[in-house]
Amino acid sequence: MVRQSLVFLASTFGLLATPAWAQEPTTPSFAGGYVGLALGYESHRVKIDNQTVGTRFRDTEGGVTVGGYAGYNWQFCPTWLFGVETDFNFINASPTAYDIEVGPTALTETTSLESRMDWFGTLRGRVGYLVLQDLLLYATGGLAYANVKHTLSDDCVGCGNSALNLGAFSQTNKNTKAGWTVGGGAELLQDAHWLLRAEGLYVDLGSETHTYLVVAPAGTGRSVAAWEDQFWVARLGLSYALGAP
Repeated sequence: MVRQSLVFLASTFGLLATPAWAQEPTTPSFAGGYVGLALGYESHRVKIDNQTVGTRFRDTEGGVTVGGYAGYNWQFCPTWLFGVETDFNFINASPTAYDIEVGPTALTETTSLESRMDWFGTLRGRVGYLVLQDLLLYATGGLAYANVKHTLSDDCVGCGNSALNLGAFSQTNKNTKAGWTVGGGAELLQDAHWLLRAEGLYVDLGSETHTYLVVAPAGTGRSVAAWEDQFWVARLGLSYALGAP
C-alpha cells in the first residue's frame, strides 16, 4: 500500500513539474492566407497581320517584371492543396517590328509597329501536391488582364509601293485586354511564416483589330491590322503567411 502511494505521488509530481507550455510542436502548414513580392523576367511577343495587303510582322522583347501577390490556400487529404491567388505586376518590354520599303520614286517608307504593356495582373486557381512536408509542387491557371498600347507609325505613307506620298502618319490604340494564363511552380516552406517560390506563367491576351485611315490632299489610304500579344514570365517570390502560429 505504501509503495502504491509513493508511485502515485511520484506520478503526480511529474505531471505538476511539466510546464503548461510544453506541448507537441506544431507542424508548419501551407494552409491559410499569404502576401508576397515577386521579381522576374518576361518575354513579350507581338504578331501583326496586315489584312489589307497580306503582310505579317513579328517581334519579341524581354524585360524585368516586379509585383506583388496575395492568396489563400486550403490543405486537405493532407498532401493536396487548393488555393486562389491574385497578382499585379509592372513590366517594361515593348517589342517593335519594322518594315522598310523603297518605292518607284526612290522614296523610302519606314513603318514601325510597337506593342507596349506597362502592367498586367492575374486571378488564378492553384492545385498543388506536397512531395515533402515543406515542398509544394503546383499547377495554376485562370484570368489574365493587361494594359496594352499599340502604336503604328509611318514616315511616308504610300511611298513604298506607289508614286503617292500621303505624308507621315501615327496612330495609338490603348486598351485593357483580358485573356488567359496557365503555369506552375514550386514553393518551399521555410518556417511557419516564410515561403519561397519559383514560378512560370504563360499569358495569351488574344487578338485585337485596328483600322488606320489616312486622308491627305494626294489621296486616301486605309489599312486594317490584327495584333496578337502573348508573353511568358519566369519569377521568384517571397511571401509571408498570415495567421500562422
